[in-house]
Amino acid sequence: MTESRFIVRPEHFTRYLRETLGRRPSDLKLPPWGVIVFGGDDLRTLARALRARRVPWYSAFVGRAGRNPAVVARSSIGAPAAAITMEEMAALGVRRFLVFGACGSLRKDLRIGDVVVPTFAVPDDGTSRRYGGPRKPRPGTVLRDAITTACERRNVPFTLGGTWTTDAVYRESLSRARALGRKGVVAVEMEASALWAVARLRRLQAASLFVVSDELGGDDWNAGFRDPAFLAGKRKALRVVVDVVSGSSR
Repeated sequence: MTESRFIVRPEHFTRYLRETLGRRPSDLKLPPWGVIVFGGDDLRTLARALRARRVPWYSAFVGRAGRNPAVVARSSIGAPAAAITMEEMAALGVRRFLVFGACGSLRKDLRIGDVVVPTFAVPDDGTSRRYGGPRKPRPGTVLRDAITTACERRNVPFTLGGTWTTDAVYRESLSRARALGRKGVVAVEMEASALWAVARLRRLQAASLFVVSDELGGDDWNAGFRDPAFLAGKRKALRVVVDVVSGSSR
């Protein structure tokens, strides 16, 4: 189906902004580097690191990582909201996306606070399908490699592997988790597959970086959202995010 056949398109969003705010197209531009996060603390941490200022006409902050201007925005949790955020940011000029968030681990040896760099996704969400993504969406290799290089330079251990993207948190079965684990899937979350599908369709670069917030590798759920190890892992990973955006990981 051609793009013109879809009723609501990203350019409608930018046109709506122009008309409601009385702005010219040149006024509504974001830098080519974008970071999407899902937590308020992460948004504030990155805004400080980038010495960023709030965008007056969009819910985001613009600053600099090294010499590179960058925008950081917070999305609500879940594939539909994250896809909308990426679409809007791309329509406003962002071409490279680093997505930072939490994940559950599917391996017993992958513990709360550990860092995961996902290399493929198993889509169990509706958004990925609507974007016509492949059976196993993948991140952009250049950006993914920049993340692993930045981790290595900061001596941040990381695990490579697949991620299970679901939109039904309370329907994650033990049998499904174990079956995916045998196929190299190490994490579960709610956005990566959809975002990579959007990036593929829109010809963007996108990759993800996770910190383990909860463990599903055993017979029960072990939550660690306030665990000091999780908070420490996020601090390390967010420094990696800044390194990648600044270009210092090359």
